[in-house]
Amino acid sequence: MLPLRTQPLRTQIVGSYVKPAWLVRHGHEHHHDGSWWRPEADVLQQAQDDAVLLAIHEQERAGLDVVTDGEIRRQHYDRHFVSGIGGISLEKVQDKEFQSELKSKTARTDLGDLWQNFRMSPTITGPLEWVSSPAIDELRFVKKHARRPVKAPIVGPMTLYDRLADDYYLRPEDAIMALAGVLNRELKELQAEGTDLLMVADPALHFKLSRSREIGKPVIERLLEGITTPVVLHVCYGYAKYSSSKTINPSYPEVLRLLSETSVQAMSIEYEQPGHTPDLLKQAGDKHVHLGLIGMGSHEIETPEHIAGRLREALKIVPPERLHPSTDCGMWFLPRDVARAKIEALVKGTNIVRRELGLDIPDHAIR
Repeated sequence: MLPLRTQPLRTQIVGSYVKPAWLVRHGHEHHHDGSWWRPEADVLQQAQDDAVLLAIHEQERAGLDVVTDGEIRRQHYDRHFVSGIGGISLEKVQDKEFQSELKSKTARTDLGDLWQNFRMSPTITGPLEWVSSPAIDELRFVKKHARRPVKAPIVGPMTLYDRLADDYYLRPEDAIMALAGVLNRELKELQAEGTDLLMVADPALHFKLSRSREIGKPVIERLLEGITTPVVLHVCYGYAKYSSSKTINPSYPEVLRLLSETSVQAMSIEYEQPGHTPDLLKQAGDKHVHLGLIGMGSHEIETPEHIAGRLREALKIVPPERLHPSTDCGMWFLPRDVARAKIEALVKGTNIVRRELGLDIPDHAIR
């Protein structure tokens, strides 16, 4: 068996998988009053364990090559990490308007008070420092139960800063660099625990490209100092749940060029729903590409033939040893039957191309 980092066409999801309605109240993801979780406190961990086991099982049953814990225990992928960082107050919450330079998606207008709750942000009140790892126990659990290589995802410093109010640092770039140091420690803890892949989700690299042009590269290099486990950096257009449409943003290629000039080993690209074409992949340089071939904007199931066709075109730009079929951003809000059918189609479509290339198909991917 080839080492994981050299295996061609490794199938996987980005990070999150279905959060069942018996576990959470969808629409309450930005309510931090306890109303997000349905089970009572005394059985919540057991319910979360069961949901993680289900997420692992469905990824493996579909035939994916790399699995995650589905990010099941995370109410929100960025704020989840705040509890492990000193210098941030969860009690001092401020209304912070989120501003994005991204103009190629149309926000939904039927989300009620969701955005008002989204704006309520914890506050930086002192120097930022790593205190504990919210993700270590998650990683230990998935490693104990998964039969495939695992990926451990965390939030990126640019995105985390945008979800905080700042009463301490004089300049945003100082706070972001401090967060990069904190999250570097988080990556080191996960690396020491042992994982096949690390992933950093930092869509704000795309949302605020002007800032990324100024400090994106040094922030990424600080984030990756001393990390030898392969790291995937995920940059997307945001959750389809919150957008009525997405179209190609002309700034997206520049984000990929920026990543290609850093020491990150791989980039995870949102590709299917915006309708990107293979020309985009020329910006990836010699990096590995995790390619989103499954869209989240509808419940329609992609056909294996569609996925195979998109993959064939991408292979004209990126060789199979550096191209890995994946999903667009976030599956947590999809119905379980839809999500399961989508990842099954991803594996079947990849197998079509594997056969055409004469590549071995893993036993777990044959159904």
